[in-house]
Parts: sequence; C-alpha cells; structure tokens
Amino acid sequence: MARATRVAAACLIVAATVVLASSDGARTAPQHRAFRVRAGPLSLRAVRAGRGDPVILLHGFGESLIAWRGVMDGLATHADVVALDLPGFGLSDKPATGYSNDDLAARVLEAMSALGISRATLVGHSMGGAVAIAAALAAPDRVRALVLIDPAVSAATWGLKPPDDSAPGTDWLRAAVTRYETLRPLFAAPHDPAWLAEDSAALAYSPAEDPAYTRSVNAVLREFDFDYLTPGRAARLTLPVLLIWGQFDGLVPVAVGRELVRGLGNASLSIVPRGLHRPHVERPDTVAAMIESFLGRLPPP
Repeated sequence: MARATRVAAACLIVAATVVLASSDGARTAPQHRAFRVRAGPLSLRAVRAGRGDPVILLHGFGESLIAWRGVMDGLATHADVVALDLPGFGLSDKPATGYSNDDLAARVLEAMSALGISRATLVGHSMGGAVAIAAALAAPDRVRALVLIDPAVSAATWGLKPPDDSAPGTDWLRAAVTRYETLRPLFAAPHDPAWLAEDSAALAYSPAEDPAYTRSVNAVLREFDFDYLTPGRAARLTLPVLLIWGQFDGLVPVAVGRELVRGLGNASLSIVPRGLHRPHVERPDTVAAMIESFLGRLPPP
C-alpha cells in the first residue's frame, strides 16, 4: 500500500508539472519539421536545428521530444541540436522488447551514426539521463560530455521497481503506472503544430489510442534498470558532467544529486530555483543558460 501511495503521488506530481509548467521568459520559437532517422532496426522521430558542436536531447519516461521545445532553440544558436523520441515513446517505433538501458543507448548511438554525428554532448532528462549514461559507458569515444537533468538513477526514489521483481503487487504496480501513462498523452500530446511541422498522419497519432504504446510502457517497466548507475559505473565516467536539478523535485530529490556529484570524478551540480522534476519545461530559459554555459567551458572538440 505504501508503494502504491508513492506511485500515486508521483503521478500527481508529474501531472501537475505538465499542466502547470511555466517559463521564465519563453522565447518565440521558429518553425521546425520532424523527420525520421534509422536507429538499427527502428525508426525514430527527430527534429534538428542549428550549427556547431552536436548536442543530443533525450526525454524522460512517458514523454517525447516536445518536452525540449523550450530549450532547443536557445541551444541551437550555438550548437547542432537533435532531439529524439526514444523507442517506445512519442512517434518512434514501439517494439515489444528492447528497452534495457544498453538497448536504448545502442539505438541512440545508431541514430547519431545515421545523422552523421561521430561525437556529441548528450543531454538527458530523468530516464533519458540514465540512457545518456549508458551510452557514455558503452562508447566513451563518442560522448563528449553529459548533461543530466534530474536523472533517474535510483529505483527506490521512483518506487517503480521493488527489490524482488516477483514481489506481491508488482503486476498491479506496473498496471497502475501503465494506465496513467496511456492517459497522460491526452493532456501532454506529443505534438505542437506551432513549433513542429508534421504531416497530417503524424499529427493524427495519439499514443493513448495505440495498443503498442501500452505494451512498450509495460516493457520499459520490466526491462529498464533505474538503479543502473552503480558506484562502479560512476567511477568509469571521467568525462565532464553537469547535473541540473529542480530545487523541489519530489520524484528524484536534489539530495540524490548532491550525493551523485561526489561519486563522479568530473561533475558539477546546478540547482534550478523553484524547479520540480522537469526544470527544462518549468524554467526553460534558466536551464538553457546553464547548458550553454557548460558547453562554453568544455575543451575544444
């Protein structure tokens, strides 16, 4: 029951931040056009803008590349920025399996190759942060730096994966989270015609009406490891890392970030005042400025 309460509370927090998300001066964004990119056997939705050193944006669990619309255009003034829908989410392919950290990292690296990007800074929010970490560990020569925004590095904090996967209530828990995620696109659609141009068939697509989305969310909850960043793996991350954390994140508290920065060899922590779990949506200009400053301090590629 306690675990169910935590999940319900987490869902309410995310719903509130989606609906009430505000900006500290959101800029008027130019029009972009979505396109498809191959990632091994899968086709992913993507958007690309700007020139400069490559930056890849990876969204969180249950979201899409639309989550980056508040920061992408600012970053694109100095960088070649690509935002992706991860497999299973948004308008990307939704296979029945293939959602482990390493599987998703492999798809990101394959998409980079298809786009002609040999090395990039990876920016990941929540689950996307864990995917970025896995990609950096799998191919350190291809990841210049990491920006981790409230990364999902602790399953206990999320309350999504009990220590014993066969524990009573696990199936109910997954079903509850899956049900929430299938409803979430009704008020957080993966489209924004004012920001992202898509064809009529794409604009008509709703994950809430797609059985494959329900299946993929269930598969993620079975396969993805929210405890992926062990101390041993953290010790292997010697590249520059910027941690960005919402001051009042109720899903992954900022205390996790303070602990994490001590476990990484080359990391810094920036806290977003008044931010919750999605500071890049809630305070996009603040987060974009933090990322731009970090990119400016990196050694030349």
